[in-house]
Amino acid sequence: MRVGVTLMHWRHDKDLGGYSLGQGGYYSPQRYTSVGVPVSYAWRNYDWSLLLEGSVGWSQAHSGSSRLYPDAHVNHKVLAQHSVDSNLDAISDASNSSGLGYRLRGLFERRLSDHWVMGGGFDWQHSDDYAPSHGMLYLRYLFEPWRGNLALPVTPLERYSDWR
Repeated sequence: MRVGVTLMHWRHDKDLGGYSLGQGGYYSPQRYTSVGVPVSYAWRNYDWSLLLEGSVGWSQAHSGSSRLYPDAHVNHKVLAQHSVDSNLDAISDASNSSGLGYRLRGLFERRLSDHWVMGGGFDWQHSDDYAPSHGMLYLRYLFEPWRGNLALPVTPLERYSDWR
């Protein structure tokens, strides 16, 4: 069993999280702070392997007011050529947010034979505006027969979208 504490603090010069020209479209508050408490428990024997994980966390983010179009001087030149009126000088409001997040994850593997292992699990995550939960069930074939203990912790198959 493991219990821990995670602390995180970010600072960005500008919040470029918008989707207007000159923005990056990625989450980048000027200040972000979070604290989390993760707990995990792993167990195995000859035929079973199990991993249970959970965490609860709190975060706070702040971004000051800023230009809606950070590169307005460049955009003015482009728009002046086409005689278009726009809101290039608009300012976005400052924002503050905070919230709780939860995660519960369970994985298991069960030996079926010297060559076959069945596994599965779920991952339930929840916070305001974010809940990428999923479940899985799989069969694993071992080319070499294996009679030892199963892996600890469980090493499930990875979704292609999670490969790096």
